[in-house]
Amino acid sequence: MNNDYKILGLEQGASQADIKKAYFKMVRLHSPESDPEQFQKIRKAYEHLKDAQTKPDGPVFPPLSNPQAIKMMQQIQLYRKEKNIIRYRDCCEEAWKKFPDDIHFLYLLIMAQRRCGNTGKAVKNAELLVSKDPNNKWYQMALAFSYQERGYWQKALSACEKAFFLGCRDIDFLLMYAGACDDYNDSKKGVQVLSEIVHKKTRWAREEVPKVAEAFSGMLAMYGAGSDLSLLEILEMLYSFLTQYSVYLKEFTPQLCLILSNACVSVTYGSAEYQKADAIFSYIQKSCTDFLENELIATAIENFHFHRALCDSRLSQQMLAYLELFHDYGDDEEDPLFKKFAMLDTQLMLLEQREDTLRQAEIIRTEHPQEYPNIEDFVKKLENPAKVLYEKERMLKTYQRLEPYYMCGYYYDAYPQEKNRVIGTIINEDIESEPYMRINKKIGRNDPCPCGSGKKYKHCCMPR
Repeated sequence: MNNDYKILGLEQGASQADIKKAYFKMVRLHSPESDPEQFQKIRKAYEHLKDAQTKPDGPVFPPLSNPQAIKMMQQIQLYRKEKNIIRYRDCCEEAWKKFPDDIHFLYLLIMAQRRCGNTGKAVKNAELLVSKDPNNKWYQMALAFSYQERGYWQKALSACEKAFFLGCRDIDFLLMYAGACDDYNDSKKGVQVLSEIVHKKTRWAREEVPKVAEAFSGMLAMYGAGSDLSLLEILEMLYSFLTQYSVYLKEFTPQLCLILSNACVSVTYGSAEYQKADAIFSYIQKSCTDFLENELIATAIENFHFHRALCDSRLSQQMLAYLELFHDYGDDEEDPLFKKFAMLDTQLMLLEQREDTLRQAEIIRTEHPQEYPNIEDFVKKLENPAKVLYEKERMLKTYQRLEPYYMCGYYYDAYPQEKNRVIGTIINEDIESEPYMRINKKIGRNDPCPCGSGKKYKHCCMPR
């Protein structure tokens, strides 16, 4: 096999696309007319590698000896090729009944039952399969998938552990095993399992690339639970992976960006982790040409910077609330006046704590620079002591008009003396604030008097 790669001038593990390109390149250099002997070598190497990559990896079974069994196997392969899963399953079941010593039929029957959704039967047959050879990694993997699809999560995890110990490294199996580890709060083991995928020294086929990206997503989501791999190591491997396979990841990158932004909320500005994460975001954004996907990626990048600020313990709740007001994420139904009131309420709170606010603003400017432009104008007003009082009075005028409509601000609660100063002290709080509403029609001066005397109201009971 290694010699086949050398003949085509490739490294071992090259993808099917690279094998095909190399083959056409070599046959142009060594045509059957000019170099028939080398052409035959190139042709054979290409056929070997093509067959090796298209043939599914799985258990090795002894060859069938019974002619009828061979004929049934051919029929099974035909149904499988035609994707007629019902006939595929029924033919496997019939073959297993007729030839119970040919375990290949039992293995194929389990695969067919899983595809048809017969999970209960698949579990029963997979358990029988494992009992015949408990140390076969492929049998253990079939049992793990059968348990998982049936909903036997604890049994699936146990079967995964055995298959992994026996050396099973199928990519779909590893993704399932890592998910089971995460479900049972064993994130350290989950990262270890997924690292088996990303550390594989090979070129990935196009259809495998999204699965590898899924493995990176899982590692980022679980890395913090005592993993042997550091965040920086994961980010470096991810960056290398993206630069090689970004063309196949267009649909997956928005989701990957979102997971990355959540995983990196605790990295400090300027650190190696921050720089690598920022480089990944920049690379993805530059390589993406789809407008909608670019919008999703831009949102993920915004989340990355914003959530890092939210996790900064040096920033007060008022400052974090102020930053959050600039991240409404396109909520068009929000009342614009309410947002204006919330902005004024927060700004007034920050203005009363001017020195502390300026100290926090400096932290944002140096360590969260993407957020600083949102607050820069307000900070400049606070920096000028001569304008602080003017700005406060100007904001209070608008705040006073809006506060009775919403009555949910924090400023008047925190600074009641300001409320008394602006609107005065309430003498009697028991007086209803609702205006008087007349229930009955007002009596005119020339109407009959309501006392029943028959006289006009003006000549009878009307007050004089």
